[in-house]
Amino acid sequence: MKFLDSGPMAGQISHIAGLLKSKETIAVLTHNTADGDTLGTGIALSIALQSLQKNVSLIYEEEFPDNMSVLRTEHDFYLLLTENNADIVNREWDAIVAVDTADPKLLGKREQLLKRTGCLINIDHHISNFSYGHHNLIDVNVSATAEIMYHLIVELGVQLDNDIALAIYTGISTDTGGFSYSNTTGMCHKIAARTLDFNIDVAYLRYKFFDAISLGKLHCHGYVANTLTIHDDGKYAIAVVSAETLAELGASEEDCEGLVNIGRNVCGVEASFFAREVRPGEFRINLRSRGNIDVSKIARKFDGGGHKTAAGCILYAAPSDVRSILLEAIRNE
Repeated sequence: MKFLDSGPMAGQISHIAGLLKSKETIAVLTHNTADGDTLGTGIALSIALQSLQKNVSLIYEEEFPDNMSVLRTEHDFYLLLTENNADIVNREWDAIVAVDTADPKLLGKREQLLKRTGCLINIDHHISNFSYGHHNLIDVNVSATAEIMYHLIVELGVQLDNDIALAIYTGISTDTGGFSYSNTTGMCHKIAARTLDFNIDVAYLRYKFFDAISLGKLHCHGYVANTLTIHDDGKYAIAVVSAETLAELGASEEDCEGLVNIGRNVCGVEASFFAREVRPGEFRINLRSRGNIDVSKIARKFDGGGHKTAAGCILYAAPSDVRSILLEAIRNE
């Protein structure tokens, strides 16, 4: 079912579809610390290209998060980059497609692959994306990159099947917070409704994506709730978790997903920051706002990016300095 018939985006989507049809060996890349949108988008595109008899590989560096395991299909295009197959970065590709990836640095070791093609296609919806591809399909007004991908797959002439529908639904539902964030639009509801023509268990996916938590995450949730600090008359909330604390709590990095919302949900808080130490002195920062503050601007101060209400970055600092550095960054915005 086609929802875009005209306009600039329709023309760009048609152009990218034509490019992909003309290529044979294609690599699809998702960003590290993968979420439902990058995985769903990458898988949906890979299935579509394989149905067009393309030699496609979905190349990723980290195992799927447990809550995204529902996306694993029986297709044979999955390729996990490890030390044992590091030669992947030296292969030549007719085209490489980076999906939902605002900055090539988010690809980790796979950033090296980008030099191995004369046709780099960048498909994304982040406002911080700086159009690094030879061809860029970027729409910052859509709810998720999966929304763009739906239109592209339709333009490719590929019929939706259950696996593509699940992947598209996953991308849209997770990036809209279960259709509850301010980026939720009528168009994303239309596309989601189309995917529900297939065997999509909405209740189960809601549980997997938003409700199911491990014991480690439960412990981490309690720690964040007890150590969260509120600043500037209740405007900002900051939580910091060191690697040592995560180990003591029996929590993994995956268990930290969504904990930034603990601060965001406190009445009066306009912006929330959650910092978790991933290596000694290296903190991954999640930033969320209720809309009055553009947290992507703060993230860009640390070479990160994202959206007005949701962004991320990396901060290098001692655990004791993280709060003061983040406060200074937002106060000077």
